[in-house]
Amino acid sequence: MTRISERSVHISYLLLTVLLFFSSTVGCEKPIWENSLDSPGQLGLAVVDALNNNDIEKLNRLRVQREAYLDWIWPAFPASQPPSNFPGDFAWSNLNKKCNIGMKKWIARYGGQDLEFVAIRFDGDTETYNGFQLLRGTVLMLRNAAGEKGELKILGSVVEKDNRYKLLSYED
Repeated sequence: MTRISERSVHISYLLLTVLLFFSSTVGCEKPIWENSLDSPGQLGLAVVDALNNNDIEKLNRLRVQREAYLDWIWPAFPASQPPSNFPGDFAWSNLNKKCNIGMKKWIARYGGQDLEFVAIRFDGDTETYNGFQLLRGTVLMLRNAAGEKGELKILGSVVEKDNRYKLLSYED
């Protein structure tokens, strides 16, 4: 009986070790593209929700972050290649500044207004790059608290990668 119990304990420890290994390697991995969404509509809805809640941090999470921009977006753009060779940090700094100005401006103008998301559309051409697409001419279609429909052109391009979506920028 002692042998069976001892063996059961060893098997239990072995199973626990295997489970801990898999949970630490699989469960703690960063998603390939953190905070990306399943559709442009989900992205538009999330932007409107952030505006309604005056949540500038959420607006920031909905856009491409520095690491993704420098790792795979910027290197695909022609300006990163010869003869231009603009440095990625320079491009990111400019984009980030524009986004920060835009997010503050749009929260100040539309924050807390109880807007309702209706749809999102793209009036510009879609551009294909190595591993992703840019959806241009982003327009949010909304309804205000009085039921009046309107359009906001406060978003820059939307990046689509692996059927996931994030904002590239906010208009300033």
